[in-house]
Amino acid sequence: MNYKLSRRRFGQLALAGTVASGLSYLGNKAFAQTPSLNIPNLNIVGIGSSSIITTDQTVVPEVNITESDDSTAPNIVPTVIKPLGLVLQSLITGNSQVLGDQVLGDKSTPLLEPNEILSGFTSLTDGTLVVAITPVTTSRRQATPTRITFLGTPVKTLIVSGLKRNQQLGSLLGTIDGRLIGLVGKKNGTPPIVLVDIDLQTGEISPISKVKFPNDERVSNLAECPDGKLYTSLLGLNGDTTLVQLDSNQKKPIGLAQLKVDDKAWNNGLQSLVCSATGQLLAFGAMRYETPNAVYSVDKNSGNMTRLQDFDTTQITLARS
Repeated sequence: MNYKLSRRRFGQLALAGTVASGLSYLGNKAFAQTPSLNIPNLNIVGIGSSSIITTDQTVVPEVNITESDDSTAPNIVPTVIKPLGLVLQSLITGNSQVLGDQVLGDKSTPLLEPNEILSGFTSLTDGTLVVAITPVTTSRRQATPTRITFLGTPVKTLIVSGLKRNQQLGSLLGTIDGRLIGLVGKKNGTPPIVLVDIDLQTGEISPISKVKFPNDERVSNLAECPDGKLYTSLLGLNGDTTLVQLDSNQKKPIGLAQLKVDDKAWNNGLQSLVCSATGQLLAFGAMRYETPNAVYSVDKNSGNMTRLQDFDTTQITLARS
């Protein structure tokens, strides 16, 4: 089941033949780096989702014919647009390279449905990539359950148990000691937030910390540095984002600094937060109304964020060999 994503292996990955036509545009997405910076050589894995356009002769298209009785009308080939699965990209920051894409899933067994979101993404100590998939449907149709998917060969999925009806699992983190933890909150992302352990064999969750998060701020993203310290970010009502440390001996998160770029307050939360093997904290996201997302180095003491490289994906983690 292990999915070890080394630099060499990722460079050799090829798009699955059934989906290449619908996803070839991903390989052409541009990214940029700040030329004046001495960027560390990091292997970052990004994840997102994509749709593919297929023709299916067995599907009857929805066509308005109330005012048409033209027997000579051209044949209509129905077009079906459907999320196809998960798209992985690898970014080598120091070498300014994107080492190609890999698509997981196909049109018959998509890993992600239209009414679902990627709510968490991380890598385990053995290199296995793990994603949390959360339903967001508001229709009468019963939603598929929250699950964690191990992106191995074959792909393995566990249904998450222990969640209440109005809760969702997000912000996954593979810890140094081999566990999988995450944050559980309401489906709209609001408090109360609980730090939980996720059983890698059963998918069952259980609370692991008595840290009480603020009730007026959203909490997202978990990162662990080599010294074992945990970090997350708090998002205020106006988008202001605070870097905090989590300590099991403290009842509240330890506030470190307000995040900012070029002396401007960061105003949009973060998509991901990771920590390198050297202890460098990295943030991933974009300011409000700006695109694309980018990787930033973070000064833990001042909150200053330095843009390293753009990376047009949804969430990131660090590849582990």
